[in-house]
Amino acid sequence: MEQEKKWPRVGDKLVHQFRKKPGQIEAEVISVDRGSGLIALRIGDRVFPSLSSAAEACSGAAANGWIYWGLKKQSPRSSGAASGIDRQKKRSR
Repeated sequence: MEQEKKWPRVGDKLVHQFRKKPGQIEAEVISVDRGSGLIALRIGDRVFPSLSSAAEACSGAAANGWIYWGLKKQSPRSSGAASGIDRQKKRSR
């Protein structure tokens, strides 16, 4: 079951707080198209056609824009290697 997304409104400010370094990035929502699922953002003088394209430009790597901008929680399943290690321990017992 997909976790529910929070749809922003035009004019809303989205803030990404960096985890590994001090600071944050603020983006303004400039359009929302629920049909296509695209939300366009403005960061400074740059416009991005989607949450993910803005997240990638800010982070320098591919990113899920819904999670990056705090509009959807990351599922525990995709939290990384720890869950794989836990499964191996259970099997070896």
